[in-house]
Amino acid sequence: SIQNSALALESDNNKLLWEIVPGNQTYGNFQLSVDAVLTKGSQENGYGIYFRSTLDQTGALSTYYRFELYGDGTFALFKSGTDANATPTRLVDYTATSAIQKQGTVNHITILARGQTLQLSVNGSVLSTVTDASYTSGAIALFVSNLQNAPAGAQVQFSHLAIYPA
Repeated sequence: SIQNSALALESDNNKLLWEIVPGNQTYGNFQLSVDAVLTKGSQENGYGIYFRSTLDQTGALSTYYRFELYGDGTFALFKSGTDANATPTRLVDYTATSAIQKQGTVNHITILARGQTLQLSVNGSVLSTVTDASYTSGAIALFVSNLQNAPAGAQVQFSHLAIYPA
């Protein structure tokens, strides 16, 4: 839903809920910035951005990078799995940082994707720079993740989304 000039995504059943950015566009080299806040749920829940994503025949995300922040001030970067179980690979393992504001406080997220280089920043601090050539372009989606081991219910609000050519 749209609330207070922000996109609110809510999952109440211990699942991940994503929403493709409107416009049916693919993005290769880009800089994305968005403000996001985990407004409801426990600190174990996550939120963030899928990028360079493709959809399979059923409309599910099949290939992607996923930059995920958690309400406890940690983050990780995942790449979609290619094995039979489609288990994502962690390109950046769960990492705590003081740059990420905890649940209830807005984080300004920036992703710079240029060729094989993926730079992830929050609140003006570069958290990680990764080199990976697996996916070169695709859709962008925003998401909230109500993790399996967390109490049911998580909501995130996204605002001030901007996507520019890199």
